[in-house]
Amino acid sequence: MRSRRRQRSAASRAFTLVELLVVVAMVGVLAAIAMVGYRRYMNAAGVAEPKAVIQGIRGAQEAYKAEMLVYLNVSGTLNDWYPSATLGAHKTAWSNPSHSDFANWQMLNVTTDGAVRFGYATVAGVTGGLEQTTGTTYTWAGLPMSPLVDPQFAPSGPWYVVQAAGDRDGDGTLALLLTASTMSGIYMENDTE
Repeated sequence: MRSRRRQRSAASRAFTLVELLVVVAMVGVLAAIAMVGYRRYMNAAGVAEPKAVIQGIRGAQEAYKAEMLVYLNVSGTLNDWYPSATLGAHKTAWSNPSHSDFANWQMLNVTTDGAVRFGYATVAGVTGGLEQTTGTTYTWAGLPMSPLVDPQFAPSGPWYVVQAAGDRDGDGTLALLLTASTMSGIYMENDTE
């Protein structure tokens, strides 16, 4: 009699196979939701660096203009990437004295907290000629035309353009970010690259 009672109480404390399957399914659903959130977080973190550096360049250009009444033309073209001409998945120290535009970047006084994964270029001028002097060779698939040719970006005074490019995963597809003195935001293409 006692042994039967022990068996029943032990059986009533155990989980059934159905209960275990329900718990495993719930854990699977929660893991899938977590992976979606993690991917979003990683994609957003991937362009956090260029956004912050671009904002730093914007602030530095405005500070330079406040003193000199024009923006500083730092790069020869928007393809003269600083701190390294080679874009890839590697990080490069921001201060690069061997780069041809190093003195201009020092004059603009842009700094970062550490090494960067993206390349940066900024060109500037006075009234007109924005699309002719930037030298960008990239096509911006999300826009009907290059953002620098679009009439809404036509400057009527001093202007600057900042472009950032990076290949975080080394597959040859560049994440591109662009802003100009005539834009309020940052245009991004392939930002989840």
